Amino acid sequence: MLDTLSDATTQQAQSVRRFYQPELDGLRFYAFLGVFLCHTLPIDDLFYQRLHLPMPWLWGAAARAGGAGVDLFFALSAYLITSLLLREREKTGDISLRLFYIRRTLRIWPLYFLIVALGLIFAHTAGEHETRWFYYQRLPSYYVLGYILFISNWVYVAFGVSQSICAPLWTVAIEEQFYLIWPAVMKKLRHRGMIIAAALTFVLSTASQVGLVAIHANPNYLEFGGASRVNSLALGILLALCADHLPKRLPGGRRIILVAAGLVAWVGSSAWVTDQRGPINIRMALARLIVSIASAAILYGCIHSSSRLLVGNYVVRLGKISYGLYMFHFTGILLALTILHPVSRWQLLAGRVLGFALTLVLALASYRWVESPFLRLKDRFTTILNRPV
Repeated sequence: MLDTLSDATTQQAQSVRRFYQPELDGLRFYAFLGVFLCHTLPIDDLFYQRLHLPMPWLWGAAARAGGAGVDLFFALSAYLITSLLLREREKTGDISLRLFYIRRTLRIWPLYFLIVALGLIFAHTAGEHETRWFYYQRLPSYYVLGYILFISNWVYVAFGVSQSICAPLWTVAIEEQFYLIWPAVMKKLRHRGMIIAAALTFVLSTASQVGLVAIHANPNYLEFGGASRVNSLALGILLALCADHLPKRLPGGRRIILVAAGLVAWVGSSAWVTDQRGPINIRMALARLIVSIASAAILYGCIHSSSRLLVGNYVVRLGKISYGLYMFHFTGILLALTILHPVSRWQLLAGRVLGFALTLVLALASYRWVESPFLRLKDRFTTILNRPV
């Protein structure tokens, strides 16, 4: 009996010491879901027009808007990392870059390089298909090098997206580049200096996108270039730095307005800028800016929320495995299409549903047998404990 009470007391003390916001896990899942739907649902308006749906352009725009979940991931990650490092410096008086990089390595690398290995295996074993590129797995050496060096986003700028289950890894490359720079900046600057640095980063990122329009650059710079995506990271940083000056208990109505406005902005920017070929235009740059601001609004509307849509047990559990869901979702889709061999669009959609189920199974297995051992090891190098494994 005493042992049971002691264990319960220890667990309670550990939970108190942790900096853990379960609503962020819930938000992670929804960000992944948006990306998955973007990669799953038809994004062309003609498909919805053939179904005789009202406003077919809106359905296509909504499907494309799910890709903005990537920007929400960036803003959320920057907010969380900045918040944790601020608490570390408050507790210890400094930020240990060595411990930070060990923690990030243990969290990111095991599953990341597993996906790279699977991509190489599929590239040498998967059969080719004439119409669906998901069947056609190809991974030239320059993509592999980009993945190994965490510069795949810049490889995509030069050569386009890889035809591989590794295709989503460019976002991890941007995250790793962020991890390399921002903690070192935080270590050197005081709080006010961090705010100035983040605000200046946002301004320069926006200005760089205008510059890309002026020189008629390849649209891949806007899609995959670090400079064009860093504005979402900068806004996440600013939310963390200004957290003490922002109301934590927003009324439910204001939260709904922030989230709804963000989602409308996502869809509106997708409708305004359809997939266009050729040089970057000012609409693309403005849409990128709108998406980053909208993502920050959604994040702010969800922080400290007690809504069951965010902190419900199942949503939080899915959020905990969101890294695996994101990393495995192309694998799940590939396996589903290989099993079903769909021909019509409806069969293809059925394949995507099966793909989600397979992605969930793969992510659960990954969290149990690949990620969790390293997450427990990561806690040994953690000053401010975060989410429990």
